Amino acid sequence: MQNEPGAEAEDAVAAERHAIIKAAFTCLSEPHDGAVPIAAVLARAGLSTRAFYRHFESKDALFLAMQASSGKSLGRRLDQIAADPQGSAAELLAEWIKVSFDVMRDARLRGRALVLDSEEVRAARGYQSVQEQWRLDRERALADLLRRGREDGSLPLARPERDAAAIRAVVSHELSRLTPDGDWESACAAALDFALRAVGARSACREFGNS
Repeated sequence: MQNEPGAEAEDAVAAERHAIIKAAFTCLSEPHDGAVPIAAVLARAGLSTRAFYRHFESKDALFLAMQASSGKSLGRRLDQIAADPQGSAAELLAEWIKVSFDVMRDARLRGRALVLDSEEVRAARGYQSVQEQWRLDRERALADLLRRGREDGSLPLARPERDAAAIRAVVSHELSRLTPDGDWESACAAALDFALRAVGARSACREFGNS
């Protein structure tokens, strides 16, 4: 079955945008002096300046799109875990933390996390506000999970909003100290131990934590 012309046009536009973002990640991950020019990104993508401005108002807008494209997938996975009605709250909390480490480890190995943490990208106008909103969204979903655990008695010491912020901060701290070949398992275990003790979890789901 053939695609409708409108759908094909939308696919082409999406592919063009994706190609620019992918090229920007590649250019920024390679050794370079000074700022990476838009021309270099477009040359890598095989696209024109006109194509760039069809999608982005500026280089800052491109950097924010890169940030959003990487954060969207992780955010969706974490929120789905937090909202999952199946399983105990302690198990879901453990999974939330483990996925945070797994996704970031993969991003570090592929170099994307280093690109997004580079001075050039972090200097983009709006970067900090996007980061802050992402953090608040994840903490809100995690707080809902902790609240469910407190209500059903599985996380009796949980203070949902405060503990969600503390757990996210500990996860971020542990991640910030890791290198791609660091001891990710121990760092994840430390964050999980803190989280379960903070909320008074009665069982630590050892099989899950060791998987």
